[in-house]
Amino acid sequence: MNRETKALPLVAAVFITFIFTAPIIWMVMAAFKTVVDIYAVPPVWVPDFTYLENFKVLLSDNWPFLLNSLIVTVGATVLSLALALPAAFGLVYFQFRSQNFLADWILSTRMMPPIAAAVPLYMVFNGFGMLDTIPALIIVYAGFNLPFAIWVAMSFFRNIPREIIEAARVEGCSWVQTFRLVALPLAKSGIATVATFVFIFAWNELLLALFLTTREARTFPVVISSFSTVTRTYWELISAATIIQILPPVIFTIIMQRHIVSGLTMGAVKH
Repeated sequence: MNRETKALPLVAAVFITFIFTAPIIWMVMAAFKTVVDIYAVPPVWVPDFTYLENFKVLLSDNWPFLLNSLIVTVGATVLSLALALPAAFGLVYFQFRSQNFLADWILSTRMMPPIAAAVPLYMVFNGFGMLDTIPALIIVYAGFNLPFAIWVAMSFFRNIPREIIEAARVEGCSWVQTFRLVALPLAKSGIATVATFVFIFAWNELLLALFLTTREARTFPVVISSFSTVTRTYWELISAATIIQILPPVIFTIIMQRHIVSGLTMGAVKH
């Protein structure tokens, strides 16, 4: 195989990578441009990265909605883990009738697209006076992430040697103590993996937030969508908001990276 043939896969990989990253690169550059520079012909290829006016204008009016996104995302992640981990532990280690049916039914509820439940959720929360509230979004996001979180957590609990769980029971630990003191520490990498995926889903979700909020509980993705109007698209604000929107998941994933890699490996083999 000659050198040109060996270089073809590398060239193809670089080209495909560029195609997928080009919109992100354009957004990053546009965030530091004026409106005139964004529409300039010929294009302004190198923006002034000290120009932060777009971020100042964006955050001056919309920082409460960014805070809403953070509260809703963290709340939904914590609630999902608080419910999913005990459920997954019970489905793995407790023996009861219709155990497999219950696990399959939980997974099947995740197959429904969240927007299909928008109207019933609107009616329920309207009846309880919870429309346009942060607790409503936390409940909804946690509920839709729960089946996924349970099934992923089950795969990690299954990889804990059953002998360890049985030894803890023989030593006199209750099921609660076994779960808290034995299973959770051994499955911490899997917990980090579940938390990361739930965090990303909740942080980026748009349709349900758009449907269930009006003003007070609006999240940042809803704010970004509002910058595209009938008369104009505010590309400078969309670009600045996009950078802010992608930072928390990236930072969270980097922090959890070591646990995520080991967690994915831990759940990869079925015994």
